[in-house]
Amino acid sequence: MQHVILLILLLTSYTSVAAIYQWTDEQGVTHFSDDESKPESATKINVKLTPPSIGSLTQSRTPEASTAAPTMPDTPLTPMTISINSPTDQQTLRSNNGEIVVSAALSQTLNYGLNIRLLIDGQIHSEQVDSQFTINHIPIGTHKLQLQVINNLGKVIASSELITVYLHRFKAN
Repeated sequence: MQHVILLILLLTSYTSVAAIYQWTDEQGVTHFSDDESKPESATKINVKLTPPSIGSLTQSRTPEASTAAPTMPDTPLTPMTISINSPTDQQTLRSNNGEIVVSAALSQTLNYGLNIRLLIDGQIHSEQVDSQFTINHIPIGTHKLQLQVINNLGKVIASSELITVYLHRFKAN
């Protein structure tokens, strides 16, 4: 019954095909249209459409497709990790201009669209693709540092451990 309905639909749509017109404009460009607002120079062309056969419209599952093994990588994917190489946790830093250099270690290279974000005392300080941050004008005192790998939507992919550093000024003699 379904095949009969499908055949009727195909035959009725086949007979309702509009006329196709062809013409060449002043620049020599050939146009085709089924629009009635064609120029006088347009000629009607015969388009012979062959409706598809019923067999080509039915889907069949091939035995090869049903027994194909899924493609799996040889090695499992490892998640990206990031850590702070320097400074180390509980390290005392001395700088009169409040400079701290933070160096990151990544388990794999950054892919396109990934950045490294530096957080100081829980606040976003900066984002970049380079694994070394040089920050200036940090006030003296205790600070907590953390690095994150983020994607272009701001989603955190990996985070380092939170470390504490102590920033002091050099003493003047």
